[in-house]
Amino acid sequence: MLLTALMIIAIALTCTMFATRERMLGFACAIFWVITGAQAYTLSTTPWGDMYYYLFFASSFGMTLFCILAAFALREKHDAPAEEELEKGEGGYIDEDGSDKEPDLLSEEPETKPSKRTQALRKRAADRRSKL
Repeated sequence: MLLTALMIIAIALTCTMFATRERMLGFACAIFWVITGAQAYTLSTTPWGDMYYYLFFASSFGMTLFCILAAFALREKHDAPAEEELEKGEGGYIDEDGSDKEPDLLSEEPETKPSKRTQALRKRAADRRSKL
């Protein structure tokens, strides 16, 4: 009876963790899977001989590791640095700074003058192309 209740709680927590994509439930899932495995071990009579012993290994090691790794995998990933800034509240819209000029992100010309090293590299590349 106790083993059945523990299994129902562990399964319900695991399903809820995946359904809500709430990674904080992973710790609770792991705890209940370990407790379920411990209860199954106490009901086991012969090692490697009955279903309780196999349930002990499956829940204590298999499902516990699965829930911990799943909780790690459910963490929120930021795809771009702009998303992190937007969450912090540091970002804003283009026209919020008061200027009407939009930044030209696709322009070929850099806003600053290239360094001497860059200029020398470009000159050498142009010389090589002209020799061919």
